[in-house]
Amino acid sequence: MNSAKKIMKNQGIKSEKRTVRAESNILQKNKVLLIIGLLIMAALVGAVCYINLRPRAILKVEAKEANGSTTTHTIYYKEAMYDIYNTEMQYNSMAQLYQQFYGSTFWEAQNVDSKGNNGAAAAKAELMSNMKQREILYLDAKKNGVALTEEEKSKVETDVKTFRDGLSKKQKEMFGLDEKTVRTVIEKQALADKYKQQIIDGLGIDEAAIKAGVSREDYRQYDLQYYTIEKSVTDDQDNSKKKSAEELKKDKKNMEELQKKAAKAKDFTKGILTDSDNDNKDDKTGISYNTKDLLGNDTDFASADVLKAVKKMKNNEISGVLEDDDAFYVVKMVNNNNQEAYEQQCTQAVEDEKTSQFNTKYKNEIKNNYTAKAQSYWKGRVTLGYLTYDPEAGSETEEDEDDTASGSAASGSASE
Repeated sequence: MNSAKKIMKNQGIKSEKRTVRAESNILQKNKVLLIIGLLIMAALVGAVCYINLRPRAILKVEAKEANGSTTTHTIYYKEAMYDIYNTEMQYNSMAQLYQQFYGSTFWEAQNVDSKGNNGAAAAKAELMSNMKQREILYLDAKKNGVALTEEEKSKVETDVKTFRDGLSKKQKEMFGLDEKTVRTVIEKQALADKYKQQIIDGLGIDEAAIKAGVSREDYRQYDLQYYTIEKSVTDDQDNSKKKSAEELKKDKKNMEELQKKAAKAKDFTKGILTDSDNDNKDDKTGISYNTKDLLGNDTDFASADVLKAVKKMKNNEISGVLEDDDAFYVVKMVNNNNQEAYEQQCTQAVEDEKTSQFNTKYKNEIKNNYTAKAQSYWKGRVTLGYLTYDPEAGSETEEDEDDTASGSAASGSASE
């Protein structure tokens, strides 16, 4: 009996020991599995973070050195966000205009550059072209010892502050719109612009000779106020039809009555029309009021005979009823020799010549020393139009989708 009890007791002890060992083994296995699971999760998180946060090259510029070697300068996506923001703000500010005339946003408008590109692609190409030139000029300026003065550096700081002050809180936290990155880009632009101006100043452009080539007669500006009514009508389908003889006779009579009234009025612009809806058109007669800055070379305003008569008018003179095949007119000459258009054309002609000569020098003498290539990330992953969105800032853009989404644009709000 005692022997049997001892055996049973020993067997119970061994059983308990086996159970403890089994539980211990299970616990160890669970710990190992847990550690493996945590390591896998950490690896996945790390991979996702790397995919989303790693610097992405969008432009590489190879510079030829004096010893024959080349140095590669890499521009990352983050540095492009300042330019993307400005581009998006520029075209989104005209969104309603594009919607009105083209039935779409600028980004969706087709063949905007006559190369088959929609607005987004055309703006992207222009932006990259500008970035390439800025980087090349910046590098060449440094190579030639050109640097910003303390005053110019101070202006950079002012420009950085002005830019950042114009951003919403959300935009200030966006990828690439942080103060440090914005400062880097504005500094580069400032140095590139300074170097470009130095190049232009050294071209020896004769501004006086360029201005002398601008025709004073062609760009003489005649400032007009006038009343008019067309000799045809347009229906809802945009079809134009000539008025009947009876209608034209009535229109001419109404214009003659208006001319007498306008000739005696203290103010040519007031009290002449009955205009209840403020559309500058008489409610009853259909006669409308307009202004015109007529240039000497302008042939679109009226017929040659009408133009000839108008250009002979003295300041403050009011014409009789003038007519051509298209309309009747009553004109007041406000200023028959405004120099504004001529001066603007002179300025434009000088700027065009500067741009032309600079582009030639840049292409033949500067650009040859550099090779600039847009990178695959820029070509395939970045879509302009919706990267710097913040509705509170009044922007009409949208933040881009996450980088992990197939075919989406690059994220505009990630951090590096």
